[in-house]
Amino acid sequence: MRKSTLFLSLFTLIGGCLVSCGNKTVDYNLDNFLPNGTSENPYQIVKEPITIHIFAPKSSGNPEYKDQKMFKYLSKITNINFRFTTPDTSAYNNQRAAVWSNPKNTPDLFLFNNPIAEQVQYAENNFDALTPFNKAGYKDSTGEVGSLIDNYMPNYKKLLDNNFNIDRSKEDAKKTATLSNGLMYCSLSAKDVARDLTYKMFINNVWIKNVYNGYPKSYAKTHNIDDASKIKTIDDYVGILTDFKNYDANNDGRSDNEIPVSSKQYEYFRNFILQSYGYVTNGMEIEDDGSKFTFVCITEAYKKYLKTANSMWDAGLIDKNTSANKTDTTMAANGKILGSFVAAAPYLITSQKEDPNNFKEDGSKYTYDEEYVTVSPLTSSYYNGPLKQLGLGYFRADGATIPTKSIYKREVARLLDIMYSELGTQLISYGVENEDWTWDDEAHTSWTFNVPSSFTGNQEEYRATITPNVGSASALYWSNDFVGKMNDKVITKLNEQSEIYTPYLKTPEPQEYKFTSKEYEEITTIKASLDSQITYYEASFIEGNIDINNDSNWNSYLSTIKKFHGNKLEDIYNTMLQRYK
Repeated sequence: MRKSTLFLSLFTLIGGCLVSCGNKTVDYNLDNFLPNGTSENPYQIVKEPITIHIFAPKSSGNPEYKDQKMFKYLSKITNINFRFTTPDTSAYNNQRAAVWSNPKNTPDLFLFNNPIAEQVQYAENNFDALTPFNKAGYKDSTGEVGSLIDNYMPNYKKLLDNNFNIDRSKEDAKKTATLSNGLMYCSLSAKDVARDLTYKMFINNVWIKNVYNGYPKSYAKTHNIDDASKIKTIDDYVGILTDFKNYDANNDGRSDNEIPVSSKQYEYFRNFILQSYGYVTNGMEIEDDGSKFTFVCITEAYKKYLKTANSMWDAGLIDKNTSANKTDTTMAANGKILGSFVAAAPYLITSQKEDPNNFKEDGSKYTYDEEYVTVSPLTSSYYNGPLKQLGLGYFRADGATIPTKSIYKREVARLLDIMYSELGTQLISYGVENEDWTWDDEAHTSWTFNVPSSFTGNQEEYRATITPNVGSASALYWSNDFVGKMNDKVITKLNEQSEIYTPYLKTPEPQEYKFTSKEYEEITTIKASLDSQITYYEASFIEGNIDINNDSNWNSYLSTIKKFHGNKLEDIYNTMLQRYK
């Protein structure tokens, strides 16, 4: 969410622009548009080339969009040229707001990261700023356009109708995309690849076996567990970390250099521990029965988490640099001696180099990456209900929006539809078939990514020359039907390890629920100051700077949360929920 000043500036800029600017006056030739392509090329969108202006965020260090193969290929098959404005992700929101103040430079397409709050604000105030995707009889200066989805987006329409092949009881694509007025102003970003649906807590399974076998044998182990799959409770997990701390778990002849667990600050470490007490986040979370939202950071369950984490800190189980670990890179500085950590993949923290101290049964050395496996959600003596894992969501209404000033709505709709097609999902994932990747068999059960031997960087750096997806998660459809078939030993293992979480995913704030624009402003304003208080107290309680076991300290914390309008925040969420009910 963005600062409230951004809402106000957008309101002012859009209001003034829509009164005075009107639609672009560039001549539009409807006869140039090919609604169904040609017999030779079904992907061709226009007879004669046109230029579409795309505004999209770009990850720092990645190639410019104009140089990426995906867009070059799309331009070739569609006959559309692209002009890009690509602010860095860190400056995206401010630059996006400024776009509206310059009507001559309004893009034809906002691609990726479209804020739902912005969509709600325009819809509520009847700002004719964004084109509805599903409005029958829609007209602009070029004539009747009609419903973009029904008329020009057959692939996207099919995906919406079948909920992207995802069980609708988990999440509903149409509800996520639709505002209270029944219109869709943004296409969805969708994903169903297990490894991208949640965070992952890894633990070194070789270390567990080393401890189980006894290092040194003269000491009793805290827990008699010989495999990570047997870790079922928070006590089991803490016991294993205690063994990592006390014994020579990494088998290098020393028992004083193992760091049992580390994290990028306390971000996902918190969620993993907290889940064993019944919640998946410290923010607003809908109760399992859907009856209300609870502000988790003021609950008894959250207090239990803090006490557990504090006891782990006092026992030396948590990396002392955790608060300072603002990125995975800083956490990875100690990667070779970490027993457990949260990451997208182990190799991002540990490297894939050989471990000189641990050997497989056949005598070969493990790579550091091979030693780690995922830990399933846990329970505790406080909570023994269904397992829970934080779900990042299958759908978000942030994929693509089309400003009403664009005269190329039909063309952009067809372009987006191609990006939702089988071809498009392949392009934005790994590029062009038989050039960037190749099917391994006629049955299309797996495929291999073709990184040129002459390329000096790693696999992801090469993929960044193809697609904007690298480092930003920017994809309209990240489809497991394709991505999940990649023939790569490391990725295949990661997919398999991630699948242990999918039965337990819970999205704390279901995307089908929408606030009013006023509520979005209030939430943003409250969180701007409240979030820093929660972060401060969390670290202080865990690291013992404030004693979590002292009830007066806890009561003082609760008073602070109330002072910074935490109770009001909870009321806003539940008012919204009752409106939906």
